[in-house]
Amino acid sequence: MNYLDVHYFLEQLFRYRTISKHILSLLSTEHRLKALSLLRWCTDNGIVEEIDDRIKLVKPVELLISLQAFGIAPDRFNLYIAWHEFEQYISRIFAEFNWYVYLNYVHTKADRFQIDVISINDVLKLALFIECKRWKSLSKIRYSINKIVEDHIKRIEKYMRNCEWVCIKIPKLRSVKNILPVVIIPIDFDPKVLDGVPIISIFKLHDFVVNIDVYIDSLNLKLYRNRCYIDVT
Repeated sequence: MNYLDVHYFLEQLFRYRTISKHILSLLSTEHRLKALSLLRWCTDNGIVEEIDDRIKLVKPVELLISLQAFGIAPDRFNLYIAWHEFEQYISRIFAEFNWYVYLNYVHTKADRFQIDVISINDVLKLALFIECKRWKSLSKIRYSINKIVEDHIKRIEKYMRNCEWVCIKIPKLRSVKNILPVVIIPIDFDPKVLDGVPIISIFKLHDFVVNIDVYIDSLNLKLYRNRCYIDVT
């Protein structure tokens, strides 16, 4: 019998989200043990649920990020992460650290633009305008990153021209002194900076949020002064 490996098990789980436990019996002993170890950890952390003879994937992005700890390369699975799951994960990470999060701001007056995620920190008086790019490989980044960053900077410029309108919908932006444009992708690599804009891997997002001051200083990131900032101190 030709046994399957843990990658097949994970591909089925990512693709279908709910699968039969019977699939574990199709794996070789080594890969079955690895899959069971991963399942136990994921169950304990609310990433998967085991319901009778079924395995249900609840938090696909968290599973993707956990794979490296089990010696499994995650790159082949990021194509199964949907846009809304990617954005919602980013929102959850910021919310865990008491950032106010606004998803999918769409501006339809005069200058049209959209911001995938706006995260606001009251203490730092800082807002991150986040562009989420679901690239599948590093090669795609090399071909398109310049245009992505250029377009994202244009969104900041459009916000500056229209910030009064935006602040009607998101009043918290009036307490923001500086804005930092950020691009986040689901591929694991070291942070890059282009024209003062950080390109952050979702695998490094936790560290980026916790140490954002260090990132701003050490990477010489460009902050944009918010024209609609109101100092109430």
